[in-house]
Amino acid sequence: MKSVWTRTICRLLAALMIWAPYHIAQAGMIGADQAATAAAAQADRDTVLSYLSRSEAASRLQALGIDPRTAKERVAALSDQEAYGLAQRISAMPAGASDAGAVLLLLVVIGVVWWFFFRK
Repeated sequence: MKSVWTRTICRLLAALMIWAPYHIAQAGMIGADQAATAAAAQADRDTVLSYLSRSEAASRLQALGIDPRTAKERVAALSDQEAYGLAQRISAMPAGASDAGAVLLLLVVIGVVWWFFFRK
């Protein structure tokens, strides 16, 4: 009786060992659009992570009570669409001072030039 069960279990295990590797993983070719999409998604995540690594952003996160390491983990968990949206918002942000600051700076420069050249 024991030998019948042993032979049955051995045959079943041998069949499963032969069958299992062929159905676990399937390899296939990926298209250029899929590779480009993955590269673009990673570039978007890198853009968001580089923004979070700035000192101003890190200090603002800490002021809000968010650990920068936790924020980076959350960026890694974003979907591709969310990472794309954040990267677009970051790239649309102004790089320097606001328009009011530029106008004020221009007025100060004009005033200094006028004072030096037209004073008596």
